[in-house]
Amino acid sequence: MIAAAARLFQRDGYAATGWRDVVEAGSTPWGSAHHHFPGGKEQLGAEAVALGSARVLAALEECLAVAPDVAAAVERWFALAATNLRDSQFECGCPVATVALETATSAPTLGAACADSFRSWRTRLRAAFEDAGIATAQADEFACQVLAALEGGLLLARTWREVRPLELAAAGVAAAIRAAPTIQAAPGPTIQAAPALQPPVPLWRPLESDL
Repeated sequence: MIAAAARLFQRDGYAATGWRDVVEAGSTPWGSAHHHFPGGKEQLGAEAVALGSARVLAALEECLAVAPDVAAAVERWFALAATNLRDSQFECGCPVATVALETATSAPTLGAACADSFRSWRTRLRAAFEDAGIATAQADEFACQVLAALEGGLLLARTWREVRPLELAAAGVAAAIRAAPTIQAAPGPTIQAAPALQPPVPLWRPLESDL
């Protein structure tokens, strides 16, 4: 039932999806729906958002695991979003944003679920940028910029029914990431060779860590 709700909310929005729609789509007995979700539609919505968010995060993890660098991973993540949108005939955008736009200020439980979802993506992206050697402050800024570009690209792509906005957004953030300065490891202490003595003495062999 949660999976059915996630699909319907992603496609049609929260307000336009009723209990009956979810029950029918999930082939769930009417009584079971109220039994498992005593908090009503808002509780179901929060759990559906969490499910959709977990799937998006899993896609990001897959991209980070297979891409050669973090910029390529971001490009791959955007490409997956574009593919999913195109395959759905531009009906299914972000599983979190569709609900967030309707409920961020009107339904506290759902608003918190949406905020937590975006926050989890931002946290994972920031960690990936830090792992790539980008300073923490800039890594967090990049994470926010990537999410803004992804959500804006999805909105325009779905509205215009073409994936070009997502492609341009991906190219822009990837270029910025590749141009970012990275933190270089501090060099170890340099040991100067002792001056030659008369008569000369053999010089010590530097340790491999000093080479």
